Amino acid sequence: MGIVHTLPNLKDKPYGGAWSIHAPEHIEYIKENAKPLLKPNVKDFLNDYAHWMKQGHKINGIEQYKHLAFSNGTTETFDKFYMQNTHRRLRLWRGEYFYHQIVARENFYNNFAWIDEDPIQDMDVVVVSLPFSDTGNIPEDFDQVMRLCCVRNVNVMIDMAYLNLSKPIEVNLDYDCIKVITTSLSKIFPIETYRVGIRMMKDYIDDTLQAYTDSANPYLNLNSIHIGQKLIEKYNNNHIVETYTELQTEYCKTLGVTPSNCTIFGIDTKSKYPEYSRGNKTSRLCFSRIWDGRINEK
Repeated sequence: MGIVHTLPNLKDKPYGGAWSIHAPEHIEYIKENAKPLLKPNVKDFLNDYAHWMKQGHKINGIEQYKHLAFSNGTTETFDKFYMQNTHRRLRLWRGEYFYHQIVARENFYNNFAWIDEDPIQDMDVVVVSLPFSDTGNIPEDFDQVMRLCCVRNVNVMIDMAYLNLSKPIEVNLDYDCIKVITTSLSKIFPIETYRVGIRMMKDYIDDTLQAYTDSANPYLNLNSIHIGQKLIEKYNNNHIVETYTELQTEYCKTLGVTPSNCTIFGIDTKSKYPEYSRGNKTSRLCFSRIWDGRINEK
């Protein structure tokens, strides 16, 4: 299909991008626990994280994704998945995370089509954020597309980086086409540069990501794993929702936008803020840097 035009860089705008909230409480806790006293147990962390992330949500089939590997954020999982599937045609929902749009251009050489642009075909590969990057909600026609992917033998990766910013969701991941789930703590806590993520798979693959995790001496950033473990032990996975939903409601009312299911976002459905459009019918505003004082909304 057509050439992929990646999203404009909106990070210099008050409500642009998608950021963790740099809450003073979190920053101080991270500083206090920055250096591990003991070598962390990688397998324990992965099991704890996989359990922690899903609490309060109804995610049918997630228990099948039992092969866990540490990932440097979600990005390392993305890259491993793409390496295995560059011979296929990439399919994305409009408004998807900009990283995937860059990959469509640079790695798939525009062997690409939007989900709403062409039917799902054999030898496609689908990547989708859930909650969806553009709205913080369930992607439109998600189940219908997954059923088609199963029929067409299409490989699917689910990016759940926003799950623990989200009010409780109910979703079915019990589809044979879904090969990989990934998430990270980078949007939940101010640890973007620590790169704390997880890859979850139904089938064991002895690739480099799994080999690093399974090694007797894991070739991983143990300091990041330690920080991740301390954070999920101290805070429940609904902490951001519990702390900021009231403030989200207030901001959305003031700006005339709709609260997203993900607490840090407001969704413009009336074209009041077209500069924040991500190529879809609505626009997404992120409040994180306003709330923590990094930038001035004016």
